[in-house]
Amino acid sequence: MHQKDEFRPGLFLAAVGLTFVSLVVRPSPYRGLLFIPTSLICLYLAFYTTSANNASNNFITCNLFTHIFSSLDVTVLTDVQNKLHLVGQKASISKASLSDRFWWALRLFSSPRGIGWTHEPTTHILPHPTTSRARFLWDQLLRTAKYIIIFDVTRVLSFSNPYFQKGGPSLTDAGLLWRPTVLAHVVTSYTSLGVMYCIYSIVSVSLGLTAPGDWPPLFGYLGDAYTVRRSWGRVWHQIMRRFLQVDSDFLAYKVLRLPRKSTFTTYFKLFSAFSISGVIHYAGDCAALGHWSGGALTCFIYQAAGITFEDAVIAMAAKFGITKPTPIKKVFGYFWVAAWLTYSLPIWVGPHMTGGFLEDDVELSPIMGLSRGEWFPKPDPVNVLSTGKVHRCKGTYRCN
Repeated sequence: MHQKDEFRPGLFLAAVGLTFVSLVVRPSPYRGLLFIPTSLICLYLAFYTTSANNASNNFITCNLFTHIFSSLDVTVLTDVQNKLHLVGQKASISKASLSDRFWWALRLFSSPRGIGWTHEPTTHILPHPTTSRARFLWDQLLRTAKYIIIFDVTRVLSFSNPYFQKGGPSLTDAGLLWRPTVLAHVVTSYTSLGVMYCIYSIVSVSLGLTAPGDWPPLFGYLGDAYTVRRSWGRVWHQIMRRFLQVDSDFLAYKVLRLPRKSTFTTYFKLFSAFSISGVIHYAGDCAALGHWSGGALTCFIYQAAGITFEDAVIAMAAKFGITKPTPIKKVFGYFWVAAWLTYSLPIWVGPHMTGGFLEDDVELSPIMGLSRGEWFPKPDPVNVLSTGKVHRCKGTYRCN
């Protein structure tokens, strides 16, 4: 591959600034032109610059591509000032002063889920907090501590996993005993995102910038994860939901002119949304691994396929009068979702782990710090919680 320059945060801020300007300026047929330099800057940073390590490259590139598709929505495809409204907003913001448009744009830009806006997906996120400021801050501190503990326990256990070691065997080749350990990656992703969200909310509410009601939980109720569709649509964060939906609608209705009410269109948009998300994460694969052999795109398309299969089974069951999700059916559903993720996620996660993702992504570990004095440990096949030893012989691993 070509020699890459060092990542330039200032350029990324410029791209973000251009998108923000597109939200502030009044509606114009030329407003969409701001998307051109925005996307070019992001593409340059994604493919021609690099950061400290592979884990950082993955994180940064995923964010760059997320910004491209999000900017496509708010800069090109949506007349934001005439189409998007705060709850209770009566007049179009396009007629307001520059100062009012600036603060309106800042609220829109800082709320990718549309919290407090008429386009908020209220059926897909949990209710807004109604507690006092002090109670909210205390609850968020406790939630942060809980996330940190769960994250650290899961991560320390992962250090002993031979399939999570750099240069080790791939999860795609793992048997029934080890393949389910891919779910540890789901847990660490869930808790790390939760920690960041909680910290942002604590800082914002403490400074009086926002109210507790502006911070509904990032994730949905875990008990709803009894289907793959509900796992992605209700339990997982909905940060990408709006632009995935808008971009998929554009492709279906404007480009291909598909009928609005048809089963084919519904599932075309489903596959389109997961494909866009797959492209975002696939770009992260390339940045982290240094090649185009990552499995993110395949993995995300598999999620759409899994939902399609699931919908067909549910529809068939409904014909026999099996409709309501009883507790027994939910338990079966939990096993189904776990089995599906165990099958599909290693396609994406496996190459990252063997490429050294866990080794690059060094995090604070209270457990390892208190037990061994290693506050920022790297993976060690023989650590404080391991019950066996992992031997490396000629580039491969085996467990005793």
